[in-house]
Amino acid sequence: MARKHITPAEATLFDWALLALIVAFGGSSFAFIRKAVETAPPAVVAAGRLWVAAILVYLLMRAAGRRLPPLLIRSGSNWRIRRSWLWMIAVGASGNVLPFYLFPWAQQHVESGLAGVYMAFMPIWTVGLAYFFAGEHLTGRKLAGFALGFLGVILLMGPDAVKGALTSSFLAQAGLLLATLLYAVSAVLSRRAPPIRPRVFASGMLIVAAIMAVPALFFTDLKQEQWSAASLWSIVFLGVFPTGINGVLIIMLIRRAGAGFMALSNYITPLWAVGLGAIMYHERLELNALIALAIILMGLAVSQRSPFSKKRTGAIEAGDGLAGELAPMIERADEKVR
Repeated sequence: MARKHITPAEATLFDWALLALIVAFGGSSFAFIRKAVETAPPAVVAAGRLWVAAILVYLLMRAAGRRLPPLLIRSGSNWRIRRSWLWMIAVGASGNVLPFYLFPWAQQHVESGLAGVYMAFMPIWTVGLAYFFAGEHLTGRKLAGFALGFLGVILLMGPDAVKGALTSSFLAQAGLLLATLLYAVSAVLSRRAPPIRPRVFASGMLIVAAIMAVPALFFTDLKQEQWSAASLWSIVFLGVFPTGINGVLIIMLIRRAGAGFMALSNYITPLWAVGLGAIMYHERLELNALIALAIILMGLAVSQRSPFSKKRTGAIEAGDGLAGELAPMIERADEKVR
């Protein structure tokens, strides 16, 4: 029996607020990754942020009175991995383990601006994958909005970042492109996963990712004597905000408004980074940044039919962000789906 899939409802004002938080937390990750890899190997940065995030989200989940579902379930006379864990394993591997290694490694060979440009590919990957695998509509309006957003990011990063594509490591750029594709795969898998509370889903996903990140440490020259306090604090920051808290918020937003809507954060994030620099470091806002802002906001307006809809039509059976804990009835249904 195929699982019925219902497309997500239109985004509400609350969904836009979630998107803003995701951008605020995630927009600082590039700067902290750059600081972290100054003295710590990429494998340490990836594993460290994942373990910090996994512990944090697990404690948040337990504080809310929730728990992870058992790993195994009896199927007849045999035992198998519970269906919910299969989804959490898939999302953790695709959206956390490999991208978290690829980005720190690639940022050792390319400029942060060029990495930001490549992050703009993530919404493009997502909108295509969500159309084919998550039942999200692909309209001319949405395509035009995403194209405008991408153009705005290119303009914001400036010609130097684009020229950097010609002189930077091709292998590193391929790694960045693969990482954005994996982020998109993770977003669509999160959308199609069965109903699980966001904190439970994020906790299981991060625990899986943290465990999977450990083996690479055995093949890495750790050089602990070179680690600086700034790098260590950067890893903690990356674990708490862009990875841990954002992990919960992203799952919530994908379940509520869809993978395509969540992917819009990758267009707004560069704007946040530029604005943060202007506020904290008194960096001058160039004319191209203001033009890019206008283009990106235009793209957001075009891609969303009703940006501040207050109503939600229809239930979201496939992964409602506000659904209850995994119940036995979900596992019984799983017996028919496998």
